[in-house]
Amino acid sequence: MQTVYRIGEGDPHGLAVREVARELSAGGLALIPTETVYGLAVAVAPLLDGSLPIDSAPDAPLVNGAEVPVSSTGYRRIFKVKQRDLTQTVPWLVADAAALDAYGHDVDPATCALAEAFWPGALTLIVRARSTVPAYLQAPDGTVALRASASPAVQALVRQLGCPLACTSANTHGFPAPASFADVEQAVLDGVDISIDGGVTPCRDASTIVSCVDGAFTVIRRGALPIEDLERVALAAGACRADATDPGAR
Repeated sequence: MQTVYRIGEGDPHGLAVREVARELSAGGLALIPTETVYGLAVAVAPLLDGSLPIDSAPDAPLVNGAEVPVSSTGYRRIFKVKQRDLTQTVPWLVADAAALDAYGHDVDPATCALAEAFWPGALTLIVRARSTVPAYLQAPDGTVALRASASPAVQALVRQLGCPLACTSANTHGFPAPASFADVEQAVLDGVDISIDGGVTPCRDASTIVSCVDGAFTVIRRGALPIEDLERVALAAGACRADATDPGAR
């Protein structure tokens, strides 16, 4: 039976952080609370340093032309649990705005301004991915989605691990993203190695996702933060308006 750590408000107990971080460092899959919704998370470091076995079988799947970790790894199991295609992008939860330059390149001023104004918080920002980000972790257009979460549990895990978390909502395809541990589907609980029960999330809504990659403020997904507030900051930093909105993206 998997271990579930129950935490209250504020910083989670050190034991929970250490044990979940240990599982993630080994390539495992964890269920964690963010301030928006519960997520399925893996540590990014084992994905970047090549310590996980790669699926090089003749019939192995490729994402953006690149080989991916084997099916037993936490990263591949995300897609099995969610019943989603392996080509779907998994956003990253990062420590702070320094991650924009650490994992992105040619980051525009509007994105930096948005991070300064709304991080940590329920805002996911799209940036062009650095070459050090494996192709299978990038979107087809060469971008990666980053967010500095305000969740004490996420912040503690990122500090303990010393790396971001690749994290997506903890629901199977077609079901709502859970805003409380009680709402997590049993199939999801059965599919992870370790869990943190943080009760009900503060926002109870997914993060807002925006992109200023091409110089235009573009809403990718509406969520917890008001679009008007985000647009005001982005336009003041030099972005222009764009009408394209894809609520189903990422």
